[in-house]
Amino acid sequence: MRILGLFDKYFLAMMVIQGTIVLTIDARNFKKHGMGIISKKASTLGGFAIVIAIILFILRWILK
Repeated sequence: MRILGLFDKYFLAMMVIQGTIVLTIDARNFKKHGMGIISKKASTLGGFAIVIAIILFILRWILK
């Protein structure tokens, strides 16, 4: 339960920013350089990071 205390609003903001950068900048650059499979993986990973961060933040808020 103490681990959920780590997922505060600053962590959420950091993960949303990081996921957005991976989704937009990194995925686009990979695609531009002909790495289509890696671009798809980067998009998936960026979206997954945002979703997991939001879920953990909500769990922290509910179980507080």
